[in-house]
Amino acid sequence: MLEGISRVILSNVYNRKFDSSLIEENKYGTSSGLKSNATGLVWGKPFHTDEMGGRRTIKKGKGKLKMLVIGDSVTEGVGVDDTATFIDLATKGWDDWDIRNISLIGWSSSDYRNVVDHLIVKDSGIKILCLFYCLNDIYGKSTSTELPPIANKGFISSINALLQDRCAIYKLIKLFVYQDSQSYYQYDQAFYNDSLRVNAVMDDLVHIKDVCDSSKVVFTMYILPYRSQLIDRNNDLPQRVLAAKLRENHIMYVDLLKELPNKKDYKDWYLFGDEIHLSAMGHRAVAEAIFHK
Repeated sequence: MLEGISRVILSNVYNRKFDSSLIEENKYGTSSGLKSNATGLVWGKPFHTDEMGGRRTIKKGKGKLKMLVIGDSVTEGVGVDDTATFIDLATKGWDDWDIRNISLIGWSSSDYRNVVDHLIVKDSGIKILCLFYCLNDIYGKSTSTELPPIANKGFISSINALLQDRCAIYKLIKLFVYQDSQSYYQYDQAFYNDSLRVNAVMDDLVHIKDVCDSSKVVFTMYILPYRSQLIDRNNDLPQRVLAAKLRENHIMYVDLLKELPNKKDYKDWYLFGDEIHLSAMGHRAVAEAIFHK
């Protein structure tokens, strides 16, 4: 009985199912994208796309000027309703703009490069490109087996993985116990000491800037913070590394770690047990920091 109750609770507070029927393989070269005019469930929330294959907004792109938004699952808005994403909230104040959010879970800098090569050059009507960068974008095209293990491998690790997969009670207890953990941030932060990975990201970003410059598109990158960083804003190594490289290459950027307001507790800005993905309240905070200053 407890196992059944735990599964119900997990499905409500920690649903990570993504409807694969929404995906169009190789839509942007080697990068997949979202299908046009599709409907599905993403992390337990209804999910709709527009005719371009972007997360649908209330305004439905009625403006004349085009703004393209790209990012990963955070910007896509997994775990919140269509109308709750910070991009949808932004459309309410930009009546003259046709804003398209074509972000997709799992994208990284190489995918952003593919999207720009396929859309910016072909669509001269795009005036602004906003790239929302999540710190785990530095993984690039690496698969989970190619990345360093997040925990020590061995018998105990194998048992832990098995219990998390098979036992809802165990997974739920562990989520409650570790919901304030900084382990994911600490893991991702370490990649910014790897100059090869940082330079690979910058190669993609410089290419994007060059394409935008040649097409007279204004390009700005927004760096999204992790929950742990908002609690202790001195944990900013990734932002400092990126900022130095971005300035060196004359790429405009906004460090949202500096722009988001201070508060006592940031748990309600993020999904339960999550260090990265924003709740509806978090999306509102980001929208206000970017578009309503």
